[in-house]
Amino acid sequence: MKLKEINFMNVFLCFSVVLIHLTASPVTSLRHDSIWYLLFFVINKLLTFAVPGFIFLSGFKLYNKYKDNPIDIRKFYLGRFKKILIPYIVAFLIYFVFYKLLNLVLLKEFFPALLLGTLAAHFYYIIIALQFYLIFPLLNKLFQKYDKVLLILSLISTFIFNQFVHFAYSDRFFGTYIFYFVLGMFLSKINASIKQKHLVISSALFIPLTLIHVYFSYKMSLGGFWYKPSGIGQVIYVSLACIVIYDLCLYLKSTKLEKVVNFIEPHTFYIFLYHILFMNILDFVVYPFFNLSIKYKFLISSIIIFFIILGYCYIKNYFQKKKLSD
Repeated sequence: MKLKEINFMNVFLCFSVVLIHLTASPVTSLRHDSIWYLLFFVINKLLTFAVPGFIFLSGFKLYNKYKDNPIDIRKFYLGRFKKILIPYIVAFLIYFVFYKLLNLVLLKEFFPALLLGTLAAHFYYIIIALQFYLIFPLLNKLFQKYDKVLLILSLISTFIFNQFVHFAYSDRFFGTYIFYFVLGMFLSKINASIKQKHLVISSALFIPLTLIHVYFSYKMSLGGFWYKPSGIGQVIYVSLACIVIYDLCLYLKSTKLEKVVNFIEPHTFYIFLYHILFMNILDFVVYPFFNLSIKYKFLISSIIIFFIILGYCYIKNYFQKKKLSD
């Protein structure tokens, strides 16, 4: 049974990913000494919990589903193949054809980009998620017996690969993110014992540490300042963000926002897959005909993308209701 708070968090993370990509261009294009750069940088940095948050949700949902049920390995992997891998391959083909028409890719890049998730900025998440699906049956067995030990070891792994060990495509290696996945499993396990006071406690830690982390990250982006433990700071920030957002969604799940969430939530994966395609259409096909500032491009793109998202959700919901009524 789906938990309401997970639906809320799924929608929140989905829109956070969209905003990350909308603010990415201003962050890379604006003068670093401008107030606008500061604004877009802070927004973009604050939203960096989004993809790790999806990994957290994957761990939470999978453990919630299989904590009391045996895993049918064949059915489990077949389900991931149908729900994740096939939609990814279809989306990859669409993106590749679009980029090929614009002469942005070569045919020889097809298979490396498919396997590594390098074709579009967000495809790396699919590669990470597939690794976790592959190892989940083993992780689940270990977690059932050694939950706290696995939580600590996964934290050490995530610290190491974020702060000290970097290699080609380490941002696509499951060890870089494993703590978020296990943290999701752990919160799923203690879900029934979570009280409202946890939101106050986690927020009390989250707010000052976030301010420090974002400030040092901003100073480093300006140059001349080395934020040495930036990797560790990012892991701490993302972990606390996942907990705070989850606690907040627990609080919000019984509000009137539930109708809005239920309207969007079933379609979040496809919103995630295709939102950058529409951003690219605007950037590569539409905007070259106009002399627009970076800020106006951001504003126009934001309005168009969110209207497309809401329109897509409306159409999908309409046809699903019609199918059920027939």
